Amino acid sequence: MGEIVRLVLLKLVDENLLFNGEASEKLKTRGTFETRFVSQVESDSGDRKQIYNILTAFELLPSGTDCDIVRMVCESVSTRAAQMCSAGLAGVINRMRESRSQETLKITVGVDGSVYKLHPSFKDRFHATVRQLTPGCDITFIQSEEGSGRGAALVSAVACKMACMMGQ
Repeated sequence: MGEIVRLVLLKLVDENLLFNGEASEKLKTRGTFETRFVSQVESDSGDRKQIYNILTAFELLPSGTDCDIVRMVCESVSTRAAQMCSAGLAGVINRMRESRSQETLKITVGVDGSVYKLHPSFKDRFHATVRQLTPGCDITFIQSEEGSGRGAALVSAVACKMACMMGQ
């Protein structure tokens, strides 16, 4: 997500809509605007200090309006990312429901990943969009607590299903 944000910011600079049309060499360098900065920008409390600090680390002198624009870009890109992830998962869930010929599918989905865990809004946007795209499905999301181990999300989902079955 960070690289997409960086490219959008450069486009806005080229159109003289951001940073008075001046981009720093650091902002022009591929891979410098990390995804964690997107999360940090969106975590700003509203006083713009966090956004300002990130942008000054990129050797920029942002105005208040610049900070607001950067926040809007980050929100747009992260919302799009959540929606794209949601569309893929919703397609799989809908296919499962159809192949089982069920009117309502009850399913548990295990999820892992740093953006899902650390971004302030990604998880909520992701859940809302998946649910919107999967009418007739009762979806429970479980966040993996094991970190980046292979299949951690799958293990979480299986563990939840087993716990539910044992509790019945």
